[in-house]
Parts: sequence; structure tokens; C-alpha cells
Amino acid sequence: MLLGLRISNVAVIEEVEVAFGAGLTVLTGETGAGKSILVDALGLLLGGRADADVIRAGCEDAAVEGVFARTPALAARLEELGMSDLGEEVLVRRVLGRSGRGKCYVNGGLVTVGMLAKLTRGMVDIAGQHEHVSLFDAGLHRVLLDRYGKLEEPLAAYLLEHANLREVDARMEALGGDEAKVRERVEFLRFQLDEITRLDPEAGEDAALDVERRRLGGAEKLKRLSAEAELLVSGEEHSAVETVGRALGLVHEAVKCDAALSPVAQSLSTALSELEEAQRRLNRYSGGLESDPSRLADVEERLDALKRLCRKHGVALDGVLKKRSELEGELGTLENRSEVLEELSEERRRVEDRARKAAVLLSKARAACAVRFSAQVREGLGGLAMGKAAFEVRVTPGTALRPDGMDDVEFFFSANPGEPPRPLARVASGGEASRLLLALKRALADSDGCGCYVLDEADAGVSGAIADVVGRMIREVGSHRQVLCITHLPQVAAYADAHLLIRKGLKGERTVSEVVPLSAGAERTRELARMMSGMEVTREALGAAEALVRSAHRGLPPRARRESGPEGGPRGRLRRTA
Repeated sequence: MLLGLRISNVAVIEEVEVAFGAGLTVLTGETGAGKSILVDALGLLLGGRADADVIRAGCEDAAVEGVFARTPALAARLEELGMSDLGEEVLVRRVLGRSGRGKCYVNGGLVTVGMLAKLTRGMVDIAGQHEHVSLFDAGLHRVLLDRYGKLEEPLAAYLLEHANLREVDARMEALGGDEAKVRERVEFLRFQLDEITRLDPEAGEDAALDVERRRLGGAEKLKRLSAEAELLVSGEEHSAVETVGRALGLVHEAVKCDAALSPVAQSLSTALSELEEAQRRLNRYSGGLESDPSRLADVEERLDALKRLCRKHGVALDGVLKKRSELEGELGTLENRSEVLEELSEERRRVEDRARKAAVLLSKARAACAVRFSAQVREGLGGLAMGKAAFEVRVTPGTALRPDGMDDVEFFFSANPGEPPRPLARVASGGEASRLLLALKRALADSDGCGCYVLDEADAGVSGAIADVVGRMIREVGSHRQVLCITHLPQVAAYADAHLLIRKGLKGERTVSEVVPLSAGAERTRELARMMSGMEVTREALGAAEALVRSAHRGLPPRARRESGPEGGPRGRLRRTA
């Protein structure tokens, strides 16, 4: 759901900030006042194509900012795309530069336009701007039909079998391609395995050899240092052993007079024993040290060989040992390739048969749903003065087992009798697209995940009683989702929960557009009267407008209002992100 929008220096808009609430919000105003500019600006927040021509004359850049309610799906996309998650709202900002370079921000972090489009895809449907209408994206038609028909169970059954089939294919692919490639692979594996086997490394061998190398390389130095240490401990006058021994004798004499010194005597006795043991170990160590250039050369050669092997495989020695096990396993499998392939081929036939049966059941379920969905959309179109329009969902079964089944699913539409239905992406009229979107949304109200619908003149080409039907249908959709509707018909505007007036005027010598929230009562009634009678609002028009509002809301259940309506909303939040 869109909570707020702020636009700066876009076309005739100098700066506009507006908040949106739940339910139906209508945008009215004279032709050319700038209503569609708001829709175009919202499209920029959805990752739409940017053109420097939209920047207001005399300005170097333009900016569009929006606040969206954070849904679980949106939170998952933020995590998937590595974007910051700030809590209950998602702040999106896009800046356009006259040089052609722009910047996009999500929750204050810089992102690419592509990332922005991925994040916001499906959040808002804008009728009349096909590149932003998810319902007109043929790639989503299968998903929408499955949601409409609640086909989770047959789809899940197929997906399980398709995953099993892919797993068998992966195992077969791992056995290699043709015989020549397999032989090349076998020879390569044998070469690598023989190289490791000839060296025959052991776990931790490189660390042990490195310790031995350092000891052999410093043998003379170690012998000198250990001998000097031994002399200091016990080999010279005033050595540590002699000094501690004399101290121990003196303390023993003192103990005869005062037993309180017994612990000191014990400590000195222990220290003397430790020093004597250290002297003996130093003696043994220095006596065992010998310079062995031949052994040192062998150790260095072995270490170099182990390091070359590790570098070749790009792993440590433990990784080389693991690699040897993997090579042995793959080589054994390839050497018995024929037998393994025969077993896998038989398994694949069984798995593919199960997958095709599941795909056929899914196709039948989709075909049945397509009939019901098509009829429901045509019924909605009939109520929108498009009773002769054609709409159909084509489910074309194929032969290939794809991740989503065997079917191609696409929506087709024709507004004029005698004209063949065409893909939705080729629907040209914005008014027709808006009414078709309305009929589609009505049919998908219980299954569509989009939170905000934008209808750009869904009432184009209708009047009178049909306009009232359009208004009621838009209000019905608004009971499930947020709807922003640009309209020229008072019969539609009368059903709104919130009313925004877009008007154009002069500021100095420049034309500017502004958005004025109209409060319920006199302000909205006067705007409805203007829509009925033109620039001069008569008493009769005011009376008719009051009657229209009463009629529109007669029998409708009361709607709970959001606090973030057009008079409130996230104005402060937008200001802080500017």
C-alpha cells in the first residue's frame, strides 16, 4: 500500500506532497491540470524508464519519493536484495538529472534501477502504463491463473516430481557426455590421482615437516643457546642451582627458630628440583642436536612438493586428501559408467512418467479454471459498458516439462466485435485498459497479492447509469485493496473514501500544479458540482451533487478510516528523507 508521495520539479509540478489512505481515493481536476503526472511519477518509483524531458524547465534535477507499507513479501525482497529494512515502512526515492544520470535510494541506501524494479514489482498496478501493469505481463499470467484457481495442491505435486526429474538428470550429466569426452575425463582423473598417490601425503605432514626444517636449519644456533643456558642454570659459580641451594640452606637454619618459614623452604626446595630437572633436559637436548644437511635437503624438497600440490588444487593439505577421495569416487563411477547409466535411464523413465501424469492433471485443472476466470472477467466487462468485448484465457499445453508445468498461459482481449483477441500487452486504449484491469482485479480480488491499483480514467467512454456501475465496481475493489482513480465523472468520484483535487495555476509567471485534499461535505460536494456543470457551479448542480453522494453511499457498509488519510499521513517522514 502506498502511504505517501512527494514530487519535486516534474513537468508543471514544482513541489507536491500528498498522503494516501486505504480504500478508494479519487483524483479529479480539469484536463491538463497534472493528474497523469502523478501517475507517471509513481511509475518512476517502480523502476520505470526515465526521460530528462520530464524535468521542470529551469531545473537541473527532479525527484520523486514514496512511502510504502512494509508487507511480509516486501520484507522478504529487501532481505533477498540486500537492502536495509527499517521497520513498518519502506522509503523509496528516485532523482533524475538533466545530464541523463540519476540515482535511486531504498531506505536511504543507494540501489540500481534494476534492483528498484525487482523490489517494487507487483506492489502497484498502473492501468494505462503497460510497462508497470503486472496483470499485462504475460510471464505472470500462469501464476495469476494458479492463484485464482487455488491450484496449490496439483502444482506442488508436479513441482515435486519435476524436482526429482532434475535430480536424476543432474546425476546423468555428472557421468559426462559422449564416450570421447568420458575417456578424456577418465584419463585426466587418473593423472591427477596418480600425482597425489605418488606423493602420498599424510594429514598434518606439512606442519610436522616445517617444524623439523626449522630445527635442522638452526641446529648450530640451538646447540649454542642450550649449552649457554645449561651453564647459567648449574655449570658456573653463582649459577641458579648454586644460588637457590644456598638460599635453601639459610632458610632451613631459620626454620629451626621459627617454623613459620617452612612454606618458604618448601618453595625453594621445589624450585631447586625444577632447576636441576631443567639442567638435565638441556643437557640431553644439546647432546642430541646434530647438523644433518642431507636430512634438511630432503625435508625442504618434500615440503616444496607438498606446497606445489596444494597450489595446484587451490586447497590446503587436508583439502588435497579430500580431493583424492573425490577423485577416486568419480573415477570409479566413470569406469562403471555403462552400468550406472543404464540404471539411471530406467529410473529417469519412471520419474518422467510420474512427472507427465502430474503435469496433465495440472493442465486439466488450469483449463477448467481458465473457463471460469474468462466468464467472470467478461461479466465484469459487461457491467462496464464493454459487453461485446472478448476476453479469454488461453492454456496451451506443450510437451516439454518446464519448472511451471507444460502449459503456456496468456490472457487475450479485444474491445471491438469482429476483431480477434490479442495479447493484453498490445491493448492500446488507456480507458479500455483501465476498465479491463478493473474487471480483472474484481475477479482476482481474493487471490491477487498487489496492494495498490491505479486506474487512469477507468470511466473513459461511459456515462449515466454505466458510470454509476463503474463507480460501484471500483468501490467494491477498493474494499479489498487501495485504489487510486483518476476520473472525470462525478458518478465515480461520489463513491470515494478520499478526494484529491489537482489544479493548475500561476506562481509568479510560471505555471504550477498543486494537490488539494478535499474534506467531506461542502468541499467535495462543490467539486462534484463543478464536474457536473463546468466552471460555473449553480445551485442546481450543488443539489444534484448532494443527491449523488447520498445515493452513492446509500446501503454501503461504513468503512474504517486510516489515520494516514489525505489530511494526515506520512508528511513528516517524507520531509525527513528529502
